[in-house]
Amino acid sequence: MKDPRHFADAINFFLFDGDQVVSASNLRELDPTEIALIYGNNAKEPIQKVRDVAKSWTGMYDGHTIYMILGIENQSKVHYAMAVKNMVYDSLNYAKQVMEAKKSREGETMTGEEFLSGFSKDDKLIPVITLVVYFGAEEWDGPVSLHKMFETQDKRILKYVPNYEINLIQPAKISDEEFPQFRTELGRVLEYIKYSRDKKALRKRVHQEADFWKVHTQSFDLLNAATNSKLKLYLDEGGKADVCMAIDEYGKDMKIVGYIERQQEEGISLEDAIKNAAIKYGKTEKYVKEVYEEAA
Repeated sequence: MKDPRHFADAINFFLFDGDQVVSASNLRELDPTEIALIYGNNAKEPIQKVRDVAKSWTGMYDGHTIYMILGIENQSKVHYAMAVKNMVYDSLNYAKQVMEAKKSREGETMTGEEFLSGFSKDDKLIPVITLVVYFGAEEWDGPVSLHKMFETQDKRILKYVPNYEINLIQPAKISDEEFPQFRTELGRVLEYIKYSRDKKALRKRVHQEADFWKVHTQSFDLLNAATNSKLKLYLDEGGKADVCMAIDEYGKDMKIVGYIERQQEEGISLEDAIKNAAIKYGKTEKYVKEVYEEAA
């Protein structure tokens, strides 16, 4: 997600329904460390947290120039305190902006109120948006807001407690009609993750658009790792990973493994079962043994 193309793709999908509002060229890498003195003018110890990825964006939207600070958090597992975690990141950034505004006004004449806060009534904050990209196949079952983390759900109380909701991309909730809104291989990775639990549906989708499923090796490694798949890397003439071929070959390998296991159930030794499988499927014994050991 540090790649500005993938970063912009995720932001455009979530914020703008796939419209190409944020461009990679208009993103600037930021230090992911959020650090600020948040307990007033007499604070001595800073609070520090480190985001996964942080970038600033300057661009035009609806005829206006917009400047935003964008963060992305990558999650391979559900984080049940994500609302608090992201809220701290965003709050620290806002606190840092207030500190910077105060520092920029050193030496200027300020009213008592402005001096007290270090922030004039004409100062403005830059919006901070944090997006969570979840690389799990299961639905996110954690709280998606601060309010959902409270034991009490009494609306009379909650209306006085400011809420914080997380911005979340999760493959299981992306519809088939929404995947084309992605313009990079991030969409292919998330689509693979969504269907990874249904091998028949996954194979069908990949075969329908075989050329579309030729991806860079980095994307191939990610979808393999995210789903704990054991697809072998097959490169096409252009050096891209052929997901379609990888799935087909994986299916054939699983047939070999199944054959060996059935042979063993019939009392045949593993060594002989491997030899029989090599003959049946036209593979070398070395290949069959490696396939079996990898699946074990």
